[in-house]
Parts: sequence; structure tokens; C-alpha cells
Amino acid sequence: MSYLVCYKCDVYYEVETEEELQELTHCECGEKLVFFENLEDSYTDPESLYEALEEADDAYIDLEEAHSEHKEPENVGNPHVRETISNGTTFTEKKASQYQKSYQNGELLTYAGVILFLISLFAIFLTLNIFYVMLTLAGVFLGVYGNSLTTQSKKDGYSWEKGLEGEKMVADYLNTLPKDYFVYNDVMLPGKGGNIDHIVIGPTGIYVIETKNYSGKYRIKGDQWLYYKNDSPMVINYNLGIQVRKNTRDLVNFLGEKGISTNGSWITGLVAFICPDFRVLETPTNYKVLLPKTVPEYILNGRKENNMDLLGRAALELESCCVELSLAR
Repeated sequence: MSYLVCYKCDVYYEVETEEELQELTHCECGEKLVFFENLEDSYTDPESLYEALEEADDAYIDLEEAHSEHKEPENVGNPHVRETISNGTTFTEKKASQYQKSYQNGELLTYAGVILFLISLFAIFLTLNIFYVMLTLAGVFLGVYGNSLTTQSKKDGYSWEKGLEGEKMVADYLNTLPKDYFVYNDVMLPGKGGNIDHIVIGPTGIYVIETKNYSGKYRIKGDQWLYYKNDSPMVINYNLGIQVRKNTRDLVNFLGEKGISTNGSWITGLVAFICPDFRVLETPTNYKVLLPKTVPEYILNGRKENNMDLLGRAALELESCCVELSLAR
């Protein structure tokens, strides 16, 4: 078995036939794939590999020649000013703030309990009054409860803080898109339940993006997500692929209720996965898993849509459903 490696996404593809080798010349992010007979050979400096590939004209067909319909738009990289219109705080921001306040309250209760305990203990030695004994016990209770609240809030709030950090990172990358793309952050579709982290609408279609900021080792093999604990793989039953597919279906149904028929061809589901150790072994069905920094490039390399009027109608319908809208005037 041979391998094609993308150093930009840090993923590899297994290839078994000559047809697969000829078909898979580029990664989903648009980067050239590098061929290896053995996967171990790929653990080297990628810059030197790409320099060697550039010198070998026949190693790969150029991206613009092989996929002319995916040619990079002329305005990529050009400076533009985007404006963010906010309608409150996102769901993740609210949850992170909630646990932050709970943590602060726990700290205050802990300090108050310690102070009350020390003062009451000192008063007991002076007066031997039973009242101060009760205050001492109250101080102990406050200190223990405050410490427990602080510990639990820190534990529960950590994932929300990481999630908020990830969503802001992806939003920053999406803000590099050209001015003809609209970026919707924290979208709540009426009657659908749950929120969608990001939706992008532009000339290449509609993109539903689920952002997750995880640590650990993950492998994606088709529609199966594996998490490695102590080097032992565990199947994740409700994985991010299921979530992004649900969000995509909800958006299709929402637009259908508004008289906007997508026929399932416009909308692409993406998982922006922030994780130090993940690889896509086999491409999932109906969605892609990408590093956040490659998401804008993937969107720009998409096939241009013809019916911009319907895309415009979809963009208008989503304005009232999002907490933040990023656009360039």
C-alpha cells in the first residue's frame, strides 16, 4: 500500500491502485499531495520535499491546469475591511462567562470562609463563647463549599473556554474571505434546536461549519471517529460528523420552509477541527474535516454557483438568526 501526504493539513490518504494515485493529486484543501511508498518516509522536512517537487515538472500536474474551475480568485490576499454586526453574545460566550462567574463566586466564598474561621477561632480563645464556635463551623462550611464550587466551575468551564477560543480562531480565519462572502456566527434556526457555529454564504455556495477545539489523538475513517485512550481506539458514537450533518439538514429544511430549494447541492458541511493529533484516514461521507487555517482556501476553491439570486435570499433569511454577522461593505 502507498500513501499520499498533505503537510498543510497533516493528513494522509491510503492508495492501493494506479487509478487512485492518478485521481488524488491534491488534498481537499487544494495543497499538492506528496507520494510515499512507506508512511515512515513522510516524517521529514516538508519544505525540502516541496522544493524537490517544484523542480520535477512531471511529478504533479499544476493545480490551475488540472482543476481550472477551482482557480484561486484574484482577490484572495487583497486587503479588505470587514465589519462585524453583533446582536448580543454567542451561546458559547454565555456559557464560558457563566462558569467564570461561578468560579469567581467560589473564590469569594472560600476567602470569606477562611476569614470567618480565623476571626471566630481567635474570638473563641478570648471569650469561650459557644456563638463563636458556631461561626467557626460556618466558616469551615463556607470555605469547603467555595473550594468545591471553584473546582467544579473550573472543570466544567474549561471545555467552554476552549470552545470559545476555537470559535474565535475560526471566525478570524473566515474574516479573511473576500467581500462577496457573508459570515454568520452562532446561528440559531427557529424550531430546530441547538446552534450552528458558523455559516458562510458566497459565490461558491453555502457552508455549514462546526468548530471543535479538542486535545488527544483522533482518527477519522469514513464516517467512523476513533479516539485513542492509552493507545487503544474507542469509537465515538455521537461524533462531530453526525452533528454537522444534522446542522446541514436543519439548514436545508429551514431554507425550504422559506421557499428556497437547495436540492442538497449547495450546502457543504465542514468540521473545523482544532486538535494537535488527528488524521483523516478515509474521507467522510457528505462533509469534510479540515484544519481551521485551510477552511477559507477550501471555500474559495469551491465550484462557482450560478443562481446568485437564491444565495442572496438565503443570506437575507439568516440575518435575523445569527448573533454575529461579518461582511465587507
